[in-house]
Amino acid sequence: MSNFKYEKFRGEALLEKLETLLHLPHSERAKECGYYSTVITSNGRSKIELNISEFYDAILAARKQRFLRTDSLRDAPRTQYGNHHQHQPQEFDAILGGNTPSPMTSAVLGGFEGVKNRLKSAITETRVAAIYEALNYGTAGLDLVIAGLQDSSTPVRNSAYQLLQNRSDLKTKHALVNFDKLQLFTKLQDWHDKFDPKLGMMNSSENVYVLQSVEQVQSLVQSPQISQIQVLISQLTSEQFGYGKKFKYVVDVLFDIHEYLSGLKAVWIDTNISPSPLGDISAILKTYPHLEFLEISDGFHLEFSPIRHNHLKTLIVDGYLNSGILQQIYKLELPALEYLDLGFFKSPNNTLPNATEVTPVFSGNLFPSLKYLGLRGGRDYNKIATSLTRSVLVNRLIGLDFSDGNLGDKAAETLLNCPAINRLQILNLSKSHLTKDMVKKLSKLKCQVNAKSQNYYQRYSPAWE
Repeated sequence: MSNFKYEKFRGEALLEKLETLLHLPHSERAKECGYYSTVITSNGRSKIELNISEFYDAILAARKQRFLRTDSLRDAPRTQYGNHHQHQPQEFDAILGGNTPSPMTSAVLGGFEGVKNRLKSAITETRVAAIYEALNYGTAGLDLVIAGLQDSSTPVRNSAYQLLQNRSDLKTKHALVNFDKLQLFTKLQDWHDKFDPKLGMMNSSENVYVLQSVEQVQSLVQSPQISQIQVLISQLTSEQFGYGKKFKYVVDVLFDIHEYLSGLKAVWIDTNISPSPLGDISAILKTYPHLEFLEISDGFHLEFSPIRHNHLKTLIVDGYLNSGILQQIYKLELPALEYLDLGFFKSPNNTLPNATEVTPVFSGNLFPSLKYLGLRGGRDYNKIATSLTRSVLVNRLIGLDFSDGNLGDKAAETLLNCPAINRLQILNLSKSHLTKDMVKKLSKLKCQVNAKSQNYYQRYSPAWE
């Protein structure tokens, strides 16, 4: 191996160097800029390890230095897209409150009427506190808690569900039978109850924005409302990237405008229309520290560099997933991750991860808060099911999805014989290789089961009816 070392670029030199590397993947950019170390493996060979988090930190620091040199702190930051709206509040600006009154100074009615009033608050924490107080008011309070199952906020729904799940009255049982347990997890609808992914190029609300062209970014960053956007849906197509274009990867665009999107909580990269090169998804995690939801559909040239993100709760990845990308996902530090859903639909059969490559997630150590696991469109489900039922993780899960793959009766029988599976809230084995007799057996589980071979089907436990 050559002893040649790349210079570690910093500041303006780093930004200038990056301008010459836009055609390369992010991992190669980091290496070319000197952000790597050489380690000796157990067999005595040397191996390069990228310091990707340091690389992104250096880029952000360099951009801040450039801004401080060219503008005063009171001016808007500049990027290749032009000046930010001059009235946009910046990092050191004092910001006066909007139209929402302070919960500490607002008049609050007492008793039951006070609970009803606080459940109408725009502040999630206020509604959560009211949910816990509601059961003090008998049947009327119970009705408020049941109504909380349909609240637009996941924390409120979770609180209502926790209060109701151990009750034995018929009204509560009926409410839980009709409650979609998937609402216990963070999803796009948490930020707008009328959100509709089918709206395409239309913006469904002020806090949901659909991005369909690089040119559209110019008008987006000029908008004074950009900091209010909480959900960004990228539908950038492959025609936007490649040789001779400004960008090579979707991630480059999102990285470049991150300082404007200070309120972003959810990102959906939707490339179903035209698969697009994505890049290093960890660049998004690095530059959007308050992100709670990330979904990627049908992307290729996809990678994840080791990085820590403290707030991400939901990660959904469909597409070109192989064992290498799986290993990269395992190296992410995501202490708040509750919902992990991986779909292998676009991977050629000979590159689908096998049981040995999938099962490390069952240790329970990789993602300590994980409660829902989806491994869809895979193979080796007999071995996977056996490993899961013997794992630590199975006792923590409330949702499991092994759909759209080659799971058969043998794997299903393994799951049936595991007591922890019977304690799940959600079990999805649909579009698998199950016989009618096995589907009938599965229907007796005391959880929400989807086991039909065609389309969508749900069966609820008779014990709840």
